[in-house]
Amino acid sequence: MTPPVSSVSAVLSRADLLAALQLQYDWGVDEALCEMPVDRLAEATPQLPPRVSAERQDFAQRLPEAFSGGDAVRRIPAKAGSASVSGLSARAVEEAPDLPTLMRLTEAPGDLFLARTATHRLEPVFVEGAPFMLIGEAPDADEDRSGTLFAGEGGALLEKMLRSAGLERGGISMAPALPWRPPGGRTPSDAEMQACLPLLLRTIALCQPGFLVTMGVTPLKMLVGPDAAVGRMRGRWTNVSVPGLATPLPLLPMRHPLQLRASAAARRNAWQDLLILMEKLSPEE
Repeated sequence: MTPPVSSVSAVLSRADLLAALQLQYDWGVDEALCEMPVDRLAEATPQLPPRVSAERQDFAQRLPEAFSGGDAVRRIPAKAGSASVSGLSARAVEEAPDLPTLMRLTEAPGDLFLARTATHRLEPVFVEGAPFMLIGEAPDADEDRSGTLFAGEGGALLEKMLRSAGLERGGISMAPALPWRPPGGRTPSDAEMQACLPLLLRTIALCQPGFLVTMGVTPLKMLVGPDAAVGRMRGRWTNVSVPGLATPLPLLPMRHPLQLRASAAARRNAWQDLLILMEKLSPEE
């Protein structure tokens, strides 16, 4: 006989209740429902959010000018009103003199939903003299729990890939495309990617890598454009302009390590891309 609803909690074990709570957390639930009905008609009329400041609009309008260059250089898109990741102006982020200052300026962004729902924030790893910078996807569950870039199975696969190219993880600069995991691990929205783009660009400019390697579609879309696709662009270099750097940076798109489990073709493509990377790293004769 099925127990009544009121006695379900007595039937479920403590482990079951914790598992149900964890499931709701993974789905992005951030508010409990009250048992009493709410009279929505009696609530105050919601206020519209403040308009975008003139300073942010000015920054968004100046972005296209910063990316002027030859036709072979990819121009990073920008949308008005989405150039800030915190309550501070995008100009303050753009002019941060070093990584610690940049991290402090974006420590508590009150106007970005992702920062309020994620468990940990992923911070870039700068290695002096690193040959390139590796840019990962939006954080997955392992990265969100640990606060470490490329944690869990993805990190183990990445280390195997790097070792096959004669590289060690500790000798590579790394940065996340988005510092915060979207609720439930969903795909980041265009607005969220645009909001985090200035932070990523300034991180690259401060680390001054020789070139970039993106792993996954999110960093590629942020740096190249919304229509970029790993399957179409992998296997060749693309130049991207970064504000604060005098010359465009070569960018090699690659699949994320976790995608290697998908098929033999994905693993074959990854090996081909690693050969291209090793050719770039080898000294010219």
